[in-house]
Amino acid sequence: METKEIEEEFQNRTTDRANRLISQIFLYSNFVCLIFIVAHYYDFFNMSYRFTLITWALIVFFSITMYLFCKLNMNRTLTMYTGLFGVVTIISFMGTNSAIGVNISYAIAPLFSCMYLVKRYTIIASSAGYIGMIFSLFIKSQEMYLLDMTTDTPMDYFIPHLAGFSIEYIILLLACTSITGILRQTVLELQDRTERIRIMQSKELQTFANIVECRDKFTGEHIERTSRYVELISNELAKMDKYKSILTRDVVNTIIEAAPLHDIGKIQIPDNILKKPGRLTAEEYSVMKTHSEIGYNMIGSYLNEIVDEELLMYSEMMALYHHERYDGTGYPRGIEGEAIPLCARIMSVADVLDALLSKRHYKDSFSLEKAISIITKERGKLFDPDVVDCFLKIIPEIRDLEKPIKDLEEVEEL
Repeated sequence: METKEIEEEFQNRTTDRANRLISQIFLYSNFVCLIFIVAHYYDFFNMSYRFTLITWALIVFFSITMYLFCKLNMNRTLTMYTGLFGVVTIISFMGTNSAIGVNISYAIAPLFSCMYLVKRYTIIASSAGYIGMIFSLFIKSQEMYLLDMTTDTPMDYFIPHLAGFSIEYIILLLACTSITGILRQTVLELQDRTERIRIMQSKELQTFANIVECRDKFTGEHIERTSRYVELISNELAKMDKYKSILTRDVVNTIIEAAPLHDIGKIQIPDNILKKPGRLTAEEYSVMKTHSEIGYNMIGSYLNEIVDEELLMYSEMMALYHHERYDGTGYPRGIEGEAIPLCARIMSVADVLDALLSKRHYKDSFSLEKAISIITKERGKLFDPDVVDCFLKIIPEIRDLEKPIKDLEEVEEL
């Protein structure tokens, strides 16, 4: 992935997280108005019920708006500006009331904007907050000058307070933009290091998987193709509402990286079984079926300290469960339905698809149409219905991948 794409994906994730956090803060802020009502009831301070209800209405409005924007995956930049504008609006409105002292709260919008790790957003939020602060101070000065023995007019109160707050706000802006820049640089450096480690892990996994190809050419080519099928199916599945929160970009990438190891256990299957040109006997098939458990144990033993926990987990699950069937008739554990890990349900379709399309020691390859017919027939029986539905949506991409397989087989026959 190019550096520009990585930074764009990073910024999108950062913006989404910050939007969700601000949405949650708005929801929790509804309790503030309850506190105001209780405090007014017990005469802790004199803020009218009318003012409290207007404040509450603003909080409710922005709470609902932010919640819906996040829930419906609306434009993330629009959601961000809505949230920051909401913060400025509520704080500025509260600042107009002489019954409460709003001072530090003016810093909330600039501080919230730091979460997006973009200086431009911090400057915009700070500018909006400053304008809101001026408005608040001006409105409040119409009452406060009467309470201040040193002032005779509203402007006598407004100008000195504006000057003092302006100095503080400039310092706040400089601090927030500096913090934003430092945080962004630090996070990007950490992400770059993480990406380098991920690439190293991926290469180590591929090297480990290539060991199988040294034993059996068909298995080696099968590993490469199934990995590509897994990528296509996973990306399509991630578009479904049911799986959006499960198949995040990071999870999909991890599944793709783990896919080449699904048949690693075959390196311990004897050649007379692995490369047998004909059908396997029942006894030989029992031996062949052990490759799932063998692969699971190998991954846990040899890769435990090489790859991160998530990649290790997906590699183990795909190796162990990719021959399980949706109706519970598979092996090695005989589990069924959604008890089978999603990554293994994806690999199951990819595995069978390639087996059908490829020429093996014991059979000729099937046409893509025949393979589609077989897989569709087993929807809800051997295969997860959702995975099959996504497979059917990527048939054009499968066709593009199928042609090199046929060309290679024709060359080998010459």
